[in-house]
Amino acid sequence: MRLWTYIVRRKYIQNFSTQQRRKMSRIYAISDIHVDHTENFEWIKQLSDDLYRNDALIVAGDVTDNMTLLETTLTCLKNKFKSVFYVPGNHELWIRGDPGRSNTSDSLQKFNKILDMCESIGVYTEPKRIQVQEDEEVMVVPLFSWYSTPEDDPEDSLYVRGQADEDVKKMNSMWMDNHFCKWPKMDTTKSKYFANLNRESVREYDIPVVSFSHFLPRKDLILACKEDDEAVEKERKMLSLPEKRLERQGAVIGFNFTRFAGCNILETQIRTLKSRVHVHGHQHRNRDREMLGVRYVSHCLGYKRERELGIMWGLSDWKGPKQIWPLNDTPNS
Repeated sequence: MRLWTYIVRRKYIQNFSTQQRRKMSRIYAISDIHVDHTENFEWIKQLSDDLYRNDALIVAGDVTDNMTLLETTLTCLKNKFKSVFYVPGNHELWIRGDPGRSNTSDSLQKFNKILDMCESIGVYTEPKRIQVQEDEEVMVVPLFSWYSTPEDDPEDSLYVRGQADEDVKKMNSMWMDNHFCKWPKMDTTKSKYFANLNRESVREYDIPVVSFSHFLPRKDLILACKEDDEAVEKERKMLSLPEKRLERQGAVIGFNFTRFAGCNILETQIRTLKSRVHVHGHQHRNRDREMLGVRYVSHCLGYKRERELGIMWGLSDWKGPKQIWPLNDTPNS
């Protein structure tokens, strides 16, 4: 009799805990979902329609350059999450002639068209308060951004010179933004142009701040640390892959990504905001580390070949976007 009472009481507590969890809003993050790849779009569509009903999702850029598919994907996520926050990445600003991609003449026009589309479907691209618990609110602050190359602005660039001589012309040719982004004449660098769009948003708030951008805000987020390498090994084990250390986590030989990684002005804005958490994407290498009081998180979906190498660590644990608030929760069961 006592055993039966214990079982019933335990089940009641578990059910009550689950119900309380569903009433509490959590904040999740994902980036670089690249839904032009069919398997990635299917990954998004198979996310639970019930698990995230009361939650917010941060999408930190690089969804697709196809405007029709972008709207379809963000609408799909809106149907799964209570709130969706988004900033465009570099891929969104590509100008290509394929049907459905864009009828704009340059990348800034397309950027503004994307923001208009987001407003029309209820996706947030501006700061908004989120009630995460009965007595706690969090301010989610999107930060528009672009990268600085060492030629654009050496002080703002996250460039780290490689050990070997670099073929700058070859790297510029390899970087697709140089082929598909079309820029009007600008009076400043692209990184400063987009940073200026954040002027009204970047200030101190009276509640904790979770900020996010597509591009990286710090040099020391680029290279993997010991914990990142260990996380990749864990991911590879979960995928039943053999033990194998991936040099520089699978970086392309002869290409220095730091030229196009991000900008220092982002970090200045994060510090002004006093962000507790900052989410970024872009590098297709996942990160979760705290530096000088800010937790920096990158949870990229990336490409199938990267996931199959185990580089996108954390995806096997979370089986979807990663929870970033509250800070002390565990992956979804």
